[in-house]
Formats: sequence, C-alpha cells, structure tokens
Amino acid sequence: MTQRAEVVLAAGLASLTLAICVYFAPRGFHVGFVDMGHDGYQIRQVLDLVQGSVLFKDTFDQYGPLNGYLNVVGFLTLGRRLLAVKYFLSAWYAVIVVVLYVIARDRLGPGLAAFSALVWVALAPFYNHGIMISPHAYALLFQALATLIAIRSKDLAPRRFAAIGLLAGLSWAVKQSIGVLYLLAIAAYLIVRLLLGRAGWRRAAGAMLATGVAFVAVVGVFLTLIWTRGALGDWYLQTVVFPREFYLPTAAASASGAGPGALKALSDSIAAFARAQLEQPLYWIVIRVVVLVTALVQVLRRRADDDLLLLASITAWLWLAAYPSSNFMHQWWTASLTIAPFVLCVRNLAATRFRGGLASASATVAVISIIVASGVYERAKAGAYSARALNETLDEPPMFRGIRTNTPTKRVFETFYGIMARYRATHPGVTIVSIETSDGWGRGIAESLPFISFFDDNTHAQPVYWSLPVLTTTVYPRYGEALWRQIREERPLLVEHHNGRYRPFHMSGYRLLVVARSDYGHWYVYAPEPADAATASALYIAADGRTEHFSEADGPAAARRLNLDIAGAWRGRVAPASRQDDAVEIPGDDPFELVDPRFPRGHDEVNIYTWPSDLPRAALTGTIEPVPTDVIWRRERRDIVKELKPGQWRIDGGADAAFSYVLQWGGRPFPRGAYLVVRGELIVGGLQVGFLRNDHWANYVAVTRQGPFEAVIELQEAGDYALVLANCMDWSWIKQGGHALLATLSLRRPAFLPNRFTVSEAGWVSPSSNDQSR
Repeated sequence: MTQRAEVVLAAGLASLTLAICVYFAPRGFHVGFVDMGHDGYQIRQVLDLVQGSVLFKDTFDQYGPLNGYLNVVGFLTLGRRLLAVKYFLSAWYAVIVVVLYVIARDRLGPGLAAFSALVWVALAPFYNHGIMISPHAYALLFQALATLIAIRSKDLAPRRFAAIGLLAGLSWAVKQSIGVLYLLAIAAYLIVRLLLGRAGWRRAAGAMLATGVAFVAVVGVFLTLIWTRGALGDWYLQTVVFPREFYLPTAAASASGAGPGALKALSDSIAAFARAQLEQPLYWIVIRVVVLVTALVQVLRRRADDDLLLLASITAWLWLAAYPSSNFMHQWWTASLTIAPFVLCVRNLAATRFRGGLASASATVAVISIIVASGVYERAKAGAYSARALNETLDEPPMFRGIRTNTPTKRVFETFYGIMARYRATHPGVTIVSIETSDGWGRGIAESLPFISFFDDNTHAQPVYWSLPVLTTTVYPRYGEALWRQIREERPLLVEHHNGRYRPFHMSGYRLLVVARSDYGHWYVYAPEPADAATASALYIAADGRTEHFSEADGPAAARRLNLDIAGAWRGRVAPASRQDDAVEIPGDDPFELVDPRFPRGHDEVNIYTWPSDLPRAALTGTIEPVPTDVIWRRERRDIVKELKPGQWRIDGGADAAFSYVLQWGGRPFPRGAYLVVRGELIVGGLQVGFLRNDHWANYVAVTRQGPFEAVIELQEAGDYALVLANCMDWSWIKQGGHALLATLSLRRPAFLPNRFTVSEAGWVSPSSNDQSR
C-alpha cells in the first residue's frame, strides 16, 4: 500500500472514531450523563480553574496536577459547557486511534492493523457510557506515543528513552497511579532484555537512567509548581491519602496497624483483584492472557520478540490499573495497548495453520471477531437504546446545553434552573451548596452535583464541595464543621439527592423550595427563610410531569404514589433465618416488608423481586391459586420447558433468543390488589415473568441472580391480564461461571444461551385474602 493510501486509511479511522465519539458525547449512561456525580464535579472543577482557583488548594482533584487544566483547554476552545470538554476528548480519541494504528502497522499489514484499531473502537465504552471526562483518555495518548517510540528504539538510545520518560511523566501528571505503572512496565521490559542477553548492561542501564531522570524531572516540575502555589499538602491528601483510604481500605488498615498484617493484606488484595477481573466479560482476560502467554513461551524458548516483550510488560503492569474499579471502561483503557499485539499473536498462530497471507489474515479476523462478539453486541444494543431513549435536548441551564436526555430529566433541570435563577435574582450573591452524602461507590451517585454548576459564578469555601465519605470525614476531618458554619453564616441555597422515597432533611431556618422525582429517588432544593415562612408551599414535580404545591408539614400526596414503570426490581437478598413471625423486612432507601407464611425455610439466602419496584409491603397470607397448565402458546421446536404442572415449571435448555417467550397464558380478569407470587431457583440464565395488557407489557420482574428467589407482583389496576414467562439473558449471566466461554464463542445460537431454572410454586393470591392494613 502506498504512503498516501496509508494516510487516507489512518484519516478514515480517525474520522470514524471522532464521529462515534461526537455522537455519543451527549448520550451518557444515565439520562445523558456518564453519571451526574462525576460529570457534576468535573465541570465544577473546570469552572473553578477558569475563575483562577488553585488546583487541590481551592478545588478537588484525585488524579493528578495536569488533568484539570487539559479539561480547561477543551472548555475554553469548544464552547464553555460540559459538552465542550467531551468534544475535546473526542478529538483526543481520534488522535489515539491513529497512533494505535501506527503501532499495529509496525508488525501487521494495513488490513490487520486497521482491523485491530476497529476492534479497539468497537469495544469502546462510548456506546454504554458516552464520553467520560477521565484522565485515562489523556494518559492513553501519552502512553501510546511512548510505546511507539520504544518499539522503534530497539537499540535503547538514551535520548529516545528520555522522551519515553517525559511521556510517562505526563501520564503521571494526569493520573499518578497509571503513570507509575507505565514507568514500571518500561523498567521491567529493560530488565528482562538485560537478563535474556538481548541488551548489554550499559545500554539497558543508560536507557533506564534516561527514562527515570526524565520522569523524575516532569514530576519535580509539577510538584514545584504545586508547592509555589501553596497546594502541596492538599495535593498529597487528595491524590495519595484519599485513594488509599477510600479505594484500598484493607491496605490502609494494614498501614495504620489495624486489621490484618501486611502479608494477609497483600493476599487479600490479590484475591480481590482476581475476583474483580473474573466478574468482567471473558474476552478482556483472553486478550491479555494470549499476549502474556505468547511472550512467556518465547522467553522460555529463547526466541523472544522484543516488541512483544515490551507490549507484554505494558499489558501486565497496566492490568493492575483496572483495580479496584474494574468495570468495562477501565478494562478498555488499560487493555488498549494490548489489542494490536493480541491480533499479532493470533495472526502468527493462524500462519502456522494456513498457507498464504490472505488465508491467515481471514482466519485471524474470524477468530478475534468470535472472541469479542459478545462485547460488540452488548455495545450495539446499548448504543441503540441510548439513541432511542434519549429523545430530548437540554437547553437550560447553559452549562449543560446540548445534553441528550429524557423528558422527565429535561423538565426537572429546566424547572430547577428557572426557580434557582429567580431566587438568586432577588437574593444577589447567594451560592448553591450540596449537602449530599452519596459516595459514588457503595452509597449511590451524588446526583445533586450538576446543580452547583448551574451558574458560572457559584463558589465554594473548601476544596471539596460535597460530603464524600472518607474524604470529608478522615482526610479532611473538619469539613462538616466548616460546611455548617458556612451555611449558618452565608445562608446559601442547599441541594441534595436521596435514593428512595420522599425524605426531606429538616433544618432550622430553611424550607423546601422544590422537590422532584428522579429515576432512583428525589432531588431537593432548600431555601433559607425566616421562621414565619414555615407554612409556605413548596413545589413537587412527579415523574410524569404533574406538579403539586404542598406544605412541608403535610408532604406531597404525589410522593406517596408507587413507581408504575413496567420494570420491577430486585429488592435484596434475605436469609430464611431472619424471618420473624412470617414477616421478612428488607431495609434500604425503599424498605420492603414481606408477610409470607410459605417463605422458604432452607439455609440459602433468597433473592426478593417485586413490582412495583418500590412496593412497600406484600401480605401473602391467603390461599395461593396455582397457575394452570392451559397455556395458549408454547414453542414447538427447541422447547426448553421440561416440566409444566399447575404452579410448577422446570426450564432447561438453550434459549432461542435472549428475550424470547417461553410460555404464554390467555387473558383473564384480575381485581386491583391481586398478587402473583413465583418461587423457585435460578441455576443459570434468567427469566422474566409478568403480565401483558392489550398485547403490551404491563409489568414484569426480571430474575437474573443465581439461587433461590421469590418474585411478587401486585396489580395496581383491575383489568384483563395475560401471564407470560420469558427468557431474560441480559448478559449479566455471562459472569455466572462456566458459561462465559460459550457466551463469548457465540451470540444468539441456542446451544450457547443456556437457561436453567425451576419454579416450585407459582400462583395468585386474591385481594380479599390480603392484609389491607397498609
């Protein structure tokens, strides 16, 4: 292929990547946002830096000293809004794909090199989560450039490795941990080459010294700048102490002398890392292991390939960066440099089986396509869903203009913005403060954080601007004291979000201004008001758009309505021993009480599912009428129903499609308040059980967690309903051991969608038998 054609091909890959990124930038995982907590605090940091705040000293960052300023560049050059930063990162990814193509092109033909780049794009997190404002994006370009230089520096020229050290230092500057890991990968590569006799000690030592000096120089420059601005102490607290205390509690306990010893802490961390990786789709492990094993075999045979040795070292060390957060985004970022050598390894293996370049290349494409097919399918499905579901565009507030969202979220954001803008117009200088305590890890997402960036000039008195556990309790132990002193003295507007039911925070001198239903709970805005304003009305915005003015003493009537979205929810896992007098209580944001004399008496914990998803109580005290066997539909070919008795079913076989029907009953009238209860055990796969009304789903619960389960559906309206039992292969079952490889090797073929469960009791409980005391 001519050089001009190569340039055109690389430009095509860049254009494709940019187009995909720009399309999904406003279409995040959660109603247009990657998540509201992350996007909210990242854009607040950008606004702070634009207004002259000092990073770490005045505004929080847990990653590194450069990341925030790169975000500022995108913000100022592309439109001064959240999407500007995401579009800037989109351009960054377009450059990355070209570098990855050039790296692959060093050992692969243009076709397979382009294929490796397409695999990288196809497995990207954009389709699921939009464009996350993450330092990994910046670090990946620095590391890709450094890797390209290393591949082309087999003579270990010190000046080239000084450039590698510089790029590794910049990687550290955007996210310190991943920069250190990349430096260790380069060091390990040089040591192994020395031990194998593939480099003299002078050359290896010179390259290592050049890399280390350049890296330390970059780190030194940044730390000096931080020190001169009086932020060195806060830098240490936010980027070293906080991640250690928050993300690695076992190591932190060991370091403080509490809990297990150092050896036990290390073994626990290794076990936790292994568990975290095994919870992810198998292809991420396959991609890495193939490269690592191939490099190891070459070393043992004394036929090491320097390029593969380098990329295997990078693969091993960067794999550690996919911990403790090992979700698909971190898997992709940390495996990006491994995809091209993975293609190379498969190509080399195929070349030993097939004669001719075209045959081996075709076999390579086929094998890799099969391995990553489940991931590509998952992203295609997620992308189609976000394109379909996010059908509104935010116009206000200006900072979030262009984000694609749904109708309820658009309504809430624009209403809240208008109410807060009017309040600030009559109360000049009032600020907006979040009092939320969600941590974004185990206690929900801090969904109030976008509100503190509704207005450019909103300020905060401390570098941290929401009550993040550990950070504001251990790292900055006086945060709460300073926060409430600020609230008493400055009287700002207060915002927060709670999962679950309407539960406002009552505080002296404040009243509710507006409340709105969110996907998971409620948003709240409180205004400082004198005591005689306690009877003033607040505004409640329901999920369907209906509004209600209410007094805080009485609360909104609309908040007591149940969530009637068609999907039910998993409510928790209960041990039979926790039952008291036939009642089981599941605490949480939406607590649930189940009164059921027939609740399983075994030893295994039982997964509880309900519809509505926030059903507060179910009393199954009456006689259960078994579901009859008079189905009106059952598959003739590939029927996986092995047993169909009144109220008892056994399903065992390969589902013909991920969400296909298994059994359907005819319609029959039900009164309001009637229950459907389904008890059984899920072995592998998943089931969806619920009712159709007018040939459309009226409600359902999806059982996808292995083990014993009990599903309860309470009909909220009288009418004719038809019961349906369906497969529910939502890909979470891929993680349920033993079938991950089968799921990866094929997508929708029945033999590779195993579904196995038993239902020991399924029937109806009439409302006349129910406890109507609630």
